[in-house]
Amino acid sequence: MIWMDNQRDVSRGAEKALGIIGIVFNLLTIALLIFSILSFGSVQNSAEFRQYLEDEMMNDPTMSSSPEQVEMIVDGVMASFGVVGWVIVALLAISTLFALLAVARLGRNRNPKLAGIFFIIAGLFAGILSLTSILFYIAAIMCFVRKPRNNGRDIRDDNRGLRDDDRNSATRHENERLRDDNQALHREEQRLREKENELREKEEQLQRERQVRQTEEQLSKEDLVQREDLKRRADERLRKDGDDTPRRPL
Repeated sequence: MIWMDNQRDVSRGAEKALGIIGIVFNLLTIALLIFSILSFGSVQNSAEFRQYLEDEMMNDPTMSSSPEQVEMIVDGVMASFGVVGWVIVALLAISTLFALLAVARLGRNRNPKLAGIFFIIAGLFAGILSLTSILFYIAAIMCFVRKPRNNGRDIRDDNRGLRDDDRNSATRHENERLRDDNQALHREEQRLREKENELREKEEQLQRERQVRQTEEQLSKEDLVQREDLKRRADERLRKDGDDTPRRPL
C-alpha cells in the first residue's frame, strides 16, 4: 500500500510528453509514406515516368548496364517501392501501438518499468536510431531511473511501527548528535576568533613597524637638513673671516 502511494506521488509528465511527441512523429511519417505510396502508384504505370527513370539510369556515367538490364532494374525498383513502403508503415504502426500502451501505463502511474519496456520496443520499431526512437529511449530511461519520492506518510508509518523505547533511543541519539555538532561549531568558532585575533595583532605590529620606519626616515631627513645648515653656516663664517683679514700696504 505504501509502495502504491509513493508511485502515485511521482510525476510522469515528462515521460508522457516525450511519448506523445514520438506518437505524433510516427503518425506524421505514416501519413507521408501512405501519400507517397499512393502517389507513386498512380504514376508508376505511366509510360512517361518509366521512360524518365530509364533515361536517367542510362545517362548516369557510373552505370554501364545495357538497356535490358536498366529495364529490369526499373521494374524491380517500381515493384519493390510499394512493398517496402507498406512494410515501413506497418513497423511504424506497431511502434505507435506500443507507445500508446506505454503512455496508458503511465496514466495512473501503475507500472513505470513496464511502460519503459514498451517505450524501448516502440523505439526499435520506429527505426532504432531515428529521432522518434531517441525520444522513446529517453522516456524509457526516465521510467527506469526516476525513483518515487518519500512523503510524510512513509515517515508516519515507520514511526507508528517503532516501539516507544526505540523512539526514545532515536531521540536520545539525535540529541547527542546535535550536542556534538554544537560543540564542534563552538570549537570552530573559537578557533576562528583566535585566528582573527592573531591576524589583528600581526596587523597592529606591522602598523607600528611602519610608523617607526616613517619616524626614523623623518628624523634622518631632519638630521641631514641640520647638518647641511651647519655646514653652510660654517662656510659662510670662513668666507667672512677671510674677508676681514687686513691688507698689507704696497
